[in-house]
Amino acid sequence: MVRKIRLLCLFMMLLPAVLSAQQIKTAYGQTYAIFEDDTHTLPDAHISVLDAKDSTLVKGGASGADGRFTIRFTAAKDKRYLLKVSYTGMEPAFRKLDSEADTVDMGRILLKEGVELAEFTVTAPMSEIAQVGDTTIINAEAYKTPEGSYLEELVKRIPGLEYDATDKSLRYNGKPISSIHVNGEEFFSGNNRMALENLPVELISKIKVYDKRSELEKVTGVRSGGENFVLDIQTKGELGGALMASAKAGRGNNGKKELELVGNYFRQSGENLSLIANSGNRHMTTRHKDNIQNIVGTNFTVKPVERISVNGNLSYMGNRDGSQATGFAEEYLTSGNRYRLSGDESTNQQRAINSYAGLIWEIDDKTFFNLFGNFNLMQADNANSNRQVMFDADPGADLSDPFAHTDNLPEEMKINDIRMRSLSSNRMSSYSLSANLTRKVNEKGSSVSLVFTHSRNRSDNESFMKSSTTYYRLRDGMGNDSILHRVQSHLSPSAGRDQSIGLMFTHPFTGKFNLQLSYNLARNTQGSDRNTYDLSAFIDGETDDIRPGHLPAGYETGYIDSLSNRSEGRTLAHELALRMHYSDDRWDVNAGLSVRPEQRGIDQKTGLLQADTATRIIGFQPSMMAVWKKEKFQIRFNYQGNTQQPALTDLLSLTDNSDPLNITRGNPGLKPAYNQSIHLDLNDSRRDIGAYLNWNNTIHSFTRTVIYNLQTGGRESYPVNINGNWGGNVTVRYQKRIRKFRIGAHTGSSYNRNVNLVNEGQSEQPERSITRSTGLNSNLRLSFLPQWGSFDLIGHWWFQHSHNSLRKNDNYTRNYSITLNNFANLPGNLQLRSDATYLFRSGTNISSGDDQFIWNAGVTWRFMKKKQGELSVYWSDILSRKKDYNRNVTADGFYERRTQQIGSYFIVSFRYSFNRMLQK
Repeated sequence: MVRKIRLLCLFMMLLPAVLSAQQIKTAYGQTYAIFEDDTHTLPDAHISVLDAKDSTLVKGGASGADGRFTIRFTAAKDKRYLLKVSYTGMEPAFRKLDSEADTVDMGRILLKEGVELAEFTVTAPMSEIAQVGDTTIINAEAYKTPEGSYLEELVKRIPGLEYDATDKSLRYNGKPISSIHVNGEEFFSGNNRMALENLPVELISKIKVYDKRSELEKVTGVRSGGENFVLDIQTKGELGGALMASAKAGRGNNGKKELELVGNYFRQSGENLSLIANSGNRHMTTRHKDNIQNIVGTNFTVKPVERISVNGNLSYMGNRDGSQATGFAEEYLTSGNRYRLSGDESTNQQRAINSYAGLIWEIDDKTFFNLFGNFNLMQADNANSNRQVMFDADPGADLSDPFAHTDNLPEEMKINDIRMRSLSSNRMSSYSLSANLTRKVNEKGSSVSLVFTHSRNRSDNESFMKSSTTYYRLRDGMGNDSILHRVQSHLSPSAGRDQSIGLMFTHPFTGKFNLQLSYNLARNTQGSDRNTYDLSAFIDGETDDIRPGHLPAGYETGYIDSLSNRSEGRTLAHELALRMHYSDDRWDVNAGLSVRPEQRGIDQKTGLLQADTATRIIGFQPSMMAVWKKEKFQIRFNYQGNTQQPALTDLLSLTDNSDPLNITRGNPGLKPAYNQSIHLDLNDSRRDIGAYLNWNNTIHSFTRTVIYNLQTGGRESYPVNINGNWGGNVTVRYQKRIRKFRIGAHTGSSYNRNVNLVNEGQSEQPERSITRSTGLNSNLRLSFLPQWGSFDLIGHWWFQHSHNSLRKNDNYTRNYSITLNNFANLPGNLQLRSDATYLFRSGTNISSGDDQFIWNAGVTWRFMKKKQGELSVYWSDILSRKKDYNRNVTADGFYERRTQQIGSYFIVSFRYSFNRMLQK
């Protein structure tokens, strides 16, 4: 016993010496991957602490979903240690751990692709889509496109990418793509059209889709905004440092023409320079002889020194287009629906200059500064001539010529007939500036950020309108139909300013958990005028040469006080937010709550009446984004909530009767609305299957109670709050490639419930109009991909049913389409391409003559020594069967619009391309 006590005492005496020879060390940092020299955060990298003498493993771990890692180990004072970061297929990186500090910041650790496996040859089908952490990587070379194609042609072939050619918008697995980048850098800052129509497919190696964080979020590690998905184009390594340029000219029938000059220079580091100029109307299909689109733009990214990156662009766009369209509307009422036929012809001319510049500066390892700004100018001129006729029974008209038999219909059916000609000119200018400065204040990584924004905008709108309205149910003094003639001009200047300044503190409690507290002060002012003038005295008979900017002398005498107004609004807001970020091997979670008290006020004068109001409102904005992953399976959940304040003008009780058929007024009792949405995404890249679900709901949503005048067909509306608006959709997708064959399929359904209020007799309790819409859709794509071409057979089915509660109306629409899209490379450097689509539809008010068979074909011949020359002939809509229909169902009605198309045309083009290596 005495011996044991002596040994214990000896151990207690030696313990301090043993402890003094050891040290608990903590190393932290963030791992990045360089895929073809493009930097991106790398999750699940293996982190090892090694004995520097014999490479014995001391401690192991892994980086989190955002690439961050923290590793603790016991260090002996007489030993040296190495940190090793490795990942399958990447070159490992080593860092010395010589610092005697307890906590060591390892900073950014970069890994590169390209580990060579000697004496092994692997032959396997080309991988199409891979999931690396939160990033989807798409192998562009797996999707064949005709030679000379641009990015627009490629995205149409990639499963999961939904492309709308009308507005050039993109969605990936249901998530909207906010912008397109090249090698991680902005490309024309969100102008997707410039990238889609001008980036050649031949320079693209991969496409990445990921939720891109802002520069401030990257530094702090905490999300302060919502999701921001981008399409990041990765250029081919062998083309890095090469200038790719091309010039193209083409001419065809129906006034078709195109001129194009494109130059692109990209480096894998992200530096780039692009010059784009094109003019033409090749893809403009409406019936207007002067259709033209002109674009000149430049985009650049430079990194003059190691820690500074500058990105910017400047573009000019000039468009001139026109359209002829017809429409049908059915408005839901309790006493019997109203029907409206319309036809209009419009021409539009727009000129715009847009610019953007951004500076990212890592001043030192602890200080970061970001500066962004843009400036925009725009002028738009519009001329429109239209006619609308309203009935209390379905006129049964054909949209190809809706007024062909209107005069033969009994007048008892007619409510009103409006003929109007209008001209307008709008000049707008705006600029914005935002900056943030972040400083890490301790070794643990706590940081303080200062954020500032400032923006201004101004608009000057001038319009001229001449109209004649016949009221079939009102009589004049002679007992005839009452007719209202109006000749008016409106001058409407407006201006606004936004400013905010905020402070943000972020603290990493552990290597996995960060917490952020922020305060922001924001101020907004907005002023607008509308001055209305009666110009009847200046119009001689049917002549009306008055136009915006050329008002006659003395027009001020026609000022109409009752139809003019002035308003000035102001908002002062304080925003306090608490946000957190947690990340480990399986989870990546961002959650937060923002509370925003606002003081709002508005003064408005309409005619001789004046009103002002002031409100104090508190808004809430909760959010949560969570990602769980295991190997190649991933679940992504996103919840967003937001309090939406009513427009200040909607809070005033003043009445605007400038349009006698559409009178509006405000509602001082209007409450804020609360919008919430849920997105759930499941992706199993091992089995090539996925699904996503969207749901949205609005509490106290804004709608307008409509009071109908049964004699004139006019309506008076005011805003109210209502509940019951919600909707959702779910989609399941699958794709598989077997040798030279690929199959892709997706199917989904949607449901929407829209509520509106209708008041026909000006009763105290308006009727609720509820429209329930159900949609089903499915798509099947079969592809054959030989070495010499590509053949796609695509079948699509879309069904929608809507039911309205007022009149128990049911509307059906069924669309079916079959498409064969193919191209083939032939001997002699010839390429044939053809796409044919048969589209037929059935349902409410749809005739068999609405079917379409659209067939396009082209041939391309490449010649010269390096195939730099390209001669092509393209024939669009060979059978001249293209039609443009657009249907929409809301809580208050059913609407359809048809836009006239130009029909068949061809164009012959010559293109010359060259590549020149400027820097290896």
